[in-house]
Amino acid sequence: MHRAPVFSSSNPPTPHDHWGEHAAQWQRIGAPLRPGPEDVALMRAALEPQGNRGLLLGMTQELWGLGDMTGVDRDPAMVQRRRAQAGSNGQEVQADWRDLPFTSARFDFAVGDGSLNNVDYVDEYRMVFDQLDRVLRPRARVALRIFVRPEVAETPRAVVDAALAGEIGSFHAFKWRLAMALCSAQNNANIAVADIHHHFEQLIHHRDELAQRAVWPRSVIETIDVYAQSTLVYSFPTLAEVRASLSDSWQEISVAYGTYELAGRCPVLTLQKRR
Repeated sequence: MHRAPVFSSSNPPTPHDHWGEHAAQWQRIGAPLRPGPEDVALMRAALEPQGNRGLLLGMTQELWGLGDMTGVDRDPAMVQRRRAQAGSNGQEVQADWRDLPFTSARFDFAVGDGSLNNVDYVDEYRMVFDQLDRVLRPRARVALRIFVRPEVAETPRAVVDAALAGEIGSFHAFKWRLAMALCSAQNNANIAVADIHHHFEQLIHHRDELAQRAVWPRSVIETIDVYAQSTLVYSFPTLAEVRASLSDSWQEISVAYGTYELAGRCPVLTLQKRR
């Protein structure tokens, strides 16, 4: 739900190169998985007036223009892909968000898109926030777009029925709604990516029927197959659960939303260091 693709991860790269396959089909990925101009504008507004030294959790291409950016990703292939892009700017660092290799107070702000959704809730959220507290200057801000599941849960079956009734605009919104419903069903914010694919296969028996009834291109539906052999784990906490993961070091400044489909589950949360 978060590099040339939306996300980054602190999990080890998978043998079949989950992120590489995701990058290869990037042009078929849309909102809400991929940040749009609205999201970038919300982040820019939330961060002003900050300095120019920015830390990016991941390699999300849409966020490199927010300042003099240093992007951090654990996957070496994603770092190399970013470096190879024509016209790339900023600095790319291969490292773990839970143990950032930077001196204290180095950055003026930090941003991420779907970044938290790629670490385990709740312990790794706290580890990431502790690292951000260390590497950001006093009173610095963090703007993170986070994919959060709703307080009132949907069932996986209800999500599928809505798709077959043509009530969900995009396959990407469907995919996130299904993943969030699965988390709610198991009462756990964390879900194995391969399990999302497994449940999709169990619930959707005929992809052509889904494509016809939902009016989605079959090629876009097939983007879910990247999940099949993945060993990654995504997390979809509620917004209340995200807030519960924050220490007293952080003050919430704002929660802002775009207007695209499922934007209500993709808030841009802006935090500021209290000291």
